[in-house]
Amino acid sequence: MIRIVFLGTGVAVNVANKAQQSILMEDDRLILIDCGYGTMLRLHQAGYSVSDLDAIILTHFHLDHCGELMGILKARWLNNAGKIDIYSPVGGKEIFEYFLLASRYLNGKLKCKIHEIRDGESFSVGNMRFRARKTVHSVESMACIIEDLLISGDTSAFPELYEDVNFAIHEMSLDFGGKPDFHTSPENFAENAHSIERAWLIHLYPPAYRNRDTISGFLEKKGISVHFPDDSDRIDL
Repeated sequence: MIRIVFLGTGVAVNVANKAQQSILMEDDRLILIDCGYGTMLRLHQAGYSVSDLDAIILTHFHLDHCGELMGILKARWLNNAGKIDIYSPVGGKEIFEYFLLASRYLNGKLKCKIHEIRDGESFSVGNMRFRARKTVHSVESMACIIEDLLISGDTSAFPELYEDVNFAIHEMSLDFGGKPDFHTSPENFAENAHSIERAWLIHLYPPAYRNRDTISGFLEKKGISVHFPDDSDRIDL
């Protein structure tokens, strides 16, 4: 059984006082998927410490998905935590070096190893085995698949994204009529996610958030059971 804690379900602007995107997965290891602003507060509110983390997965390097990475690594250094593995799309090592240029006093202090993951590659953290799938976003980005669950990160929906999966923790940035170039709208999701039976929708900008009931009704008519988790909600899979 894998426990999932929705630490942050928000976006880059304030929506219902949500933290920015961050998901915690717990089996025999504790994995953080994305770490936008507010992650550390929500992590401690959920009863965990940054020192408990075994790995961090970053779907991409927009600040609402990685803004607290350096703070988490600094807190681990101050807590004398060990080295942590970080899995990211290609380019993660270079971006991490840029982060260090802005915080030179942390050079030599942060204990981490960055693994750049390419489309289709698999990697394991304890019992949890993930597959990476390249997504459609404005920067290099990836979704993660574990068993038959997709964790989308930020992306426009497209048919190949949903191969071999039945469940999704998925962004829904856009309301009806939104242009799904780098993000997902209800119509875009319904047109492409034919295999999805149940979806937990997060990362809603204000128009979509205000229209949750209509989005839910529309997608449920397409055969998708829809949930809108709040920060700190938990599910077991």
